[in-house]
Amino acid sequence: MLNCDYSIMKSITLKKVHSFGAVEDMLHNIIFRGLYNTNGKNISPYKNAHISLTKVYPQTSLGTSPNIHIGRKQEPLFTPQPTIYENQSAIIEKVDSFLLEHDIKMSDLHNAIEYTWEGRGTFHILPPVIEKHTYQMKNGYLDISQLLKRFKNAYIKDALGNMHTLSRRYLRSFYIDEVSSIEHLDVFNSNVPILNYGLGHNGDFTFYIVCDGAHRLDYVLEKIKEPMTVLLVEPKKDASLLYPYYALPVPFRPSIRLSSKRSEKMYRKLERDKIHLLNDFIKKTLHYDWEAGGLSVSKLRSNVDIY
Repeated sequence: MLNCDYSIMKSITLKKVHSFGAVEDMLHNIIFRGLYNTNGKNISPYKNAHISLTKVYPQTSLGTSPNIHIGRKQEPLFTPQPTIYENQSAIIEKVDSFLLEHDIKMSDLHNAIEYTWEGRGTFHILPPVIEKHTYQMKNGYLDISQLLKRFKNAYIKDALGNMHTLSRRYLRSFYIDEVSSIEHLDVFNSNVPILNYGLGHNGDFTFYIVCDGAHRLDYVLEKIKEPMTVLLVEPKKDASLLYPYYALPVPFRPSIRLSSKRSEKMYRKLERDKIHLLNDFIKKTLHYDWEAGGLSVSKLRSNVDIY
């Protein structure tokens, strides 16, 4: 163990500790990778958001989700991605050992730690980011008409640079490359209209979903078995709701555990995986560009064209 820790100390170097105020500024400046305003400028998902710190607590019984502390009560935590990769968890464990050498607990970060890992690059580690969302429900189904209204004045681009509004249900003459176009394309993933959260549910559905840090949460809650400090991003009282999240919420537990993202190819049909909000051609336009806010975070996603 001592030899392992020594190796970690040699390969990872602490560069800077960013204050909570600096973290707020960085988060306010991140942008969507493929969502634009009427002038063709990138939209910032957190521009008018309120950012604070709170706690997430481990699950209390089998099959339940961790809970996030909100006011005087706790709410179940949701995730867009119920798959945990062992190789990423191993990285988290090494970073945790490094942080402990500097008397920093991953479970109780209140800022962002910038570090350099020899041979890998420079990264930031910050508390997991949890977003608060409110969707409208009709008999347990998502009210698609209300979701469309949330994309007012929000546009995506096709392969030719043409702007298409997301506030209408169907895209017209959407070019997927420089030659081929689809004349009539549903904005939403085909699963969105059939996903049901319970026939008796109508009106507001408020939920808290992991935006960044699922592996950090899993490591701390499951292996360290401690509560974890997280960043809560929510609309300001006088501001509109956040833009819809890129994938639909599912319970944090149970989860699927794989050795790596590459090992997904071993399983021809995963019985539980993320459900994107938008159709396959545009599903990643709602992903965030963290580097626009000055944050360098590792990524698991495969590269796709986002115009």
